[in-house]
Amino acid sequence: MSMISMLGKVAMGIMVAKTVGKAMGGSGSISDMLGGLLGGSKSGDSSSPVGNKLPDLMNSLGGSSSKGGGLGDLLSSALNGKKADPTPDQEEQAKIILKAMINAAKADGEIDADEQKKITEHIGEVTPQEIEFVKNEMQGPADPDAVVAAAKGMEEQVYLMSLLTINLDHQKEAHYLDKLAKGLNISPQAANEIHQKVGAPQLYS
Repeated sequence: MSMISMLGKVAMGIMVAKTVGKAMGGSGSISDMLGGLLGGSKSGDSSSPVGNKLPDLMNSLGGSSSKGGGLGDLLSSALNGKKADPTPDQEEQAKIILKAMINAAKADGEIDADEQKKITEHIGEVTPQEIEFVKNEMQGPADPDAVVAAAKGMEEQVYLMSLLTINLDHQKEAHYLDKLAKGLNISPQAANEIHQKVGAPQLYS
């Protein structure tokens, strides 16, 4: 399994475990939230094709010439179970975002045993090395400094995917995002704009 495919599966697991739907401005299900971002259907309606809202957003944040350019399209494919054909650089980018999302999932304290189970249930067939990587990342406290150090060239994409991972209904999560934004040199205005694009509560007044 490629790191892109694992990113898609773990992203889904994290979002389900953390019920990100609440961060999208309502009580909608995770399927509704992902369907909205991807331009697809609401839960229970599989007839609508998946569009490009999430990849377009990720690609526009990174820019076509940035380190993270084009990663959104691959993530969209991975989230929809389609085969992705990433370059080695894109595999490394996916690894960085995967680490960022797992760290964000720990922002409210930890990923407990039940959440870990929900996350790993979505991974499917992986090598022992790949599952070990994910399990190791889920251990220990959140480390925004490590995320910042790895995010060179894809700062706003890393921030976006970190935001989508959490509920933002806990002070610890707000503190984590604030520290992450400052470390990534994302201004309060730019951070609020990212929140607005995905319907999440704004961090700064």
